[in-house]
Amino acid sequence: MTKNNQILRSTGRMTLKEIAEKTGAAYRTVADYAQKAGWTENGKQTLLDERQATLILEAMKAPVSSGHKSNLAVQLQGTETSQSRVLKLHLLQRQMQDIYEAEIADLKAKAETDRPKVEFFDQVAGTGDYLGMREAAAALDMPGWGRNNLFAMLKDRNVLDRNNIPYREYQERGYFKVIEQTWKDNAGEPHVSLKTLVHPQRGVDFMRKLILKEAE
Repeated sequence: MTKNNQILRSTGRMTLKEIAEKTGAAYRTVADYAQKAGWTENGKQTLLDERQATLILEAMKAPVSSGHKSNLAVQLQGTETSQSRVLKLHLLQRQMQDIYEAEIADLKAKAETDRPKVEFFDQVAGTGDYLGMREAAAALDMPGWGRNNLFAMLKDRNVLDRNNIPYREYQERGYFKVIEQTWKDNAGEPHVSLKTLVHPQRGVDFMRKLILKEAE
């Protein structure tokens, strides 16, 4: 988009050439009336709003008598032609288009900002059950952060105790839960141990944020 077009879109105004093209009037005529009204400035592009453009169009219908100085605002008060209505509609369409394009640009920017988070949750959503630490590391998919490094980091941050069991605060937040597992030794004797599981969304995202803090 050129600099001039950026100005037009930001102000909602039209150049003399655009007014001439949209209304079928001669450019020189439009320029003469704009100059008589004092709306032009040497070395600068003239941008007129809908009211000014309407005054010019009406002035072209009602020439000023000789010997009288042109006063467009007084001469044309309260008048409107089919050309001015077309011009008004065109300006309204441009404003609506600008609003639409601005909203689309905002949505695209937000989608791009949210994309990493969306992709991350897509990886862990839908699993339903809690994850073991090995599965949680796979869901994170962050280089250098396997099961053992996750346990070490969580203990260093006082999230887990020395037995890799989460403190109650982090269980109550829904990040982790602890289950009992039964296993048998070589002699066939049953034993019970505790295992830490990670919530597939809250818990994995919690660890992800801790890892990102580690990198700061």
